Amino acid sequence: MEWKPEVKELYDKIVEKMPEFIKPVIAPELLKKVEIKCIERNAQKIAEMDLIVGLFEVTPPTFQPTVIADLEEMGVSYDRYLAKVKSDFKCNTDLNQMIEDISKICDISSVTFNREAMWKSFNTFKDFFKGAPVSIRTTTKPIEKRDVAVRYVEFFMPHNPDPYTMAIKEGLLLKNGHPIHEMIIESMNTFEMMGYGVDVDAKMGLSKIWPFVVPGSIEPIFSMKSVPPAFKKYKQYFEEHGLTVFSLFAFDFLNHTMNIYFMLKQPAQSTHESCVKLVEDLGLTPASEEIMEGCRNAAHLNYTFSWESGKIERLCFGVTVDDEKDVPTHLHPLIKEFVEKAPLQSESRKFIWGATFTPRGVYYKIENDYNGTMVDFLGMGCKAGIEKYN
Repeated sequence: MEWKPEVKELYDKIVEKMPEFIKPVIAPELLKKVEIKCIERNAQKIAEMDLIVGLFEVTPPTFQPTVIADLEEMGVSYDRYLAKVKSDFKCNTDLNQMIEDISKICDISSVTFNREAMWKSFNTFKDFFKGAPVSIRTTTKPIEKRDVAVRYVEFFMPHNPDPYTMAIKEGLLLKNGHPIHEMIIESMNTFEMMGYGVDVDAKMGLSKIWPFVVPGSIEPIFSMKSVPPAFKKYKQYFEEHGLTVFSLFAFDFLNHTMNIYFMLKQPAQSTHESCVKLVEDLGLTPASEEIMEGCRNAAHLNYTFSWESGKIERLCFGVTVDDEKDVPTHLHPLIKEFVEKAPLQSESRKFIWGATFTPRGVYYKIENDYNGTMVDFLGMGCKAGIEKYN
C-alpha cells in the first residue's frame, strides 16, 4: 500500500524511538494496523491520521505516555486524532458457555468442578475473561494431583487497579504472611508492567496472577528481598545458557510458587543438544529424543521456584500449535482425549502443549486456545524473545 512520503518518514522516526525490546512486537503490528485504517477510510494512500490512530491502538497503555512525549518532541498534533482511537477488548467470549465448557473439560480430565468458585472469580474479572485472550489447561499428573485452570492475558486494556489488589479487595486472596504476597508487590514496584494475566482453578478458584513486564534483564530479580532463596542459586545457570532477558512472572497462590518466563523467537534456533543440556544442568533427566526434539519448538521456557525448597521445582517447555494434528497426542491418553473433545469458542482448534521436567520425572500440559487468540498473543510476545539458548 502506498504511503504519503512525509507519513512514511514519520513512521520510520516513530519506530526508531521505540524501546529496543518492544520494537519487534509493536513495529509489525503498527504496519498492519495503519494499512487497515487506510482501507477503512477507502483511501489510496496512508495518511498521518492512519499512522497516529494505529499507533495508539497497538501501543499498550504502559507505553502511551512515552509515545505522547515522542510525538510532542516531533511536533505532531496527535490530539486531534485521539477521538478516532478505538480502545476495546479484542474478544466477546460467552462466559456462561465457557463455564459449561470448563465443566466438560473437568469431566474429560477427571477433575472436580466448583461452579461457585469459578463464578466468584469470573465476576471479579468479568470484562477481562470476556474480552481478552483465554485458554484452558490441564495436565497429565496423577488424577489426585491434576487440575484444570482457565486463564486470560491482557496488554492493551488497562487494569485499574491491578489484579492482585482486586483479588485482595474481593476476598479471592487472603494475606496470610507468606512471602509470595511481598514478592508480587515488589515485582510490580521493581519492573515496568506491560499487562497482566489471571488463572482460575476449576476446583479452588483464583490461583495465579501473571505480571507481564517490559522484556528486560533478570538481574534485578537477584536483588529482590522477597524472591525465593533458591532462585539466587541459579544465577550462573541462567547466564551460561543465555537466559538473561525475561518477560513475565507467574505467582501461584495455591501452591506458593513463583514462575519466571523466557519467550523464545520463532522459528526455534536452539539445537537438540542445547535443549537437553538445559534439563541436565538442573540435575533433571531428559525425556526421549522425540520429546526433546519437540521441545526445541518451544515458544517459551518457564522455571518454577518455591520458598519452601532449596532447589528448582520444574522446567517447562511450552509449544504452540496452529493445527491440532501437530499435537503429540500419542504421548498420553488424556492429551488425545483433550484435543479431540475439549470444547472451544473458536472456529480454529489451536493448542499449546508442554513437557514439564521435575525431580520426580516428566509430565505434560495441554491447553486449548479457547477463543482463538492466545496462540497469536504468544506469537507476538515471541518477537521480543531470546534468539536462542545455549
